Parts: sequence; structure tokens; C-alpha cells
Amino acid sequence: MQTRVISLLVEDNPGVLTRMSGMFTMRGINISSLTVSPCEKPGLSRMTVTIEASESELEKVRKQLSNLIEVIKVVDLKEHDAIIRDLCLMKVHTKNVEARTEVMQLAESYGAKIADASLDSLILELADEPERIDRFIELMKHFGIKQLFRTGITAIARD
Repeated sequence: MQTRVISLLVEDNPGVLTRMSGMFTMRGINISSLTVSPCEKPGLSRMTVTIEASESELEKVRKQLSNLIEVIKVVDLKEHDAIIRDLCLMKVHTKNVEARTEVMQLAESYGAKIADASLDSLILELADEPERIDRFIELMKHFGIKQLFRTGITAIARD
């Protein structure tokens, strides 16, 4: 089993997401990340779906997705052939000046932005590769994460 990223170009109609996710449910495949947004073509949307699947399961999923009427295009995005990103917003406890300084230094080293600050916490924003965000989260656990939100993976194929 490997993490698979699938990009779908779909018609922007009610029920498309339900039919697409239902197809995964029928196959017993869990969607670990899903993002949907309008794209460059009016009336169409792009979905990025992340699943854990074998090569044979992926092939079956691609075929079934291609058979859905509203699906225009299905692309399996390989890690080395795509730019893959996730966005993380995190509220971190900063109980004193030393902790605040250390969190700010770590945030800077990871390229995270300080989105907001209060007397006892910082809200950090980081858009990066999912694995790099995972490492950043592990570092911030030491300080105490008050809240954590991730948008889910979005990806685009390289030329």
C-alpha cells in the first residue's frame, strides 16, 4: 500500500462529490485527503484525492472514476512528477518570552509565517510538502499545540 494522489477534472455540478466519494466507499478505500476548487475552465472543478492503495486498486479506481459521467479527466500524480502541497494553520502555546522566541526561530527556519499573535500564543501558517509539515508539527508539540488545521493535499503535474 502506498499513498496515491489522484487529480480529477470534473463538471461543477451538485452531487459530483457524493458520487465520487461513494465509489471509494463501495471499494472500501478511505480518502485521507480531499480538496476541491474551481479551475481555469468555467463550469469545471479540480479535485485532488489522496488514498492509500496498491497499484492494482489504483488502476481499478482510475477506471471507475473515468466511467463517472461528470469526470472529464483522471490523472495519477506521481511524487516526482508533481508539485504537492498542504497548508497548515496552527495555534501554539507560548508561555514565556523564551518559548515565544524559540517558536518564532523554528517557524522562520521552516518558512512558516506568523499569522497572528496574542500574549500566550502564536498562530502559524505553513504551506509546504506534507512530510515537512508533519516534521514541523512534531517540533511544535513540545510547546503545546492549542489548535491545528490542515487543508489537505493539493497537487499539480509538472510539464
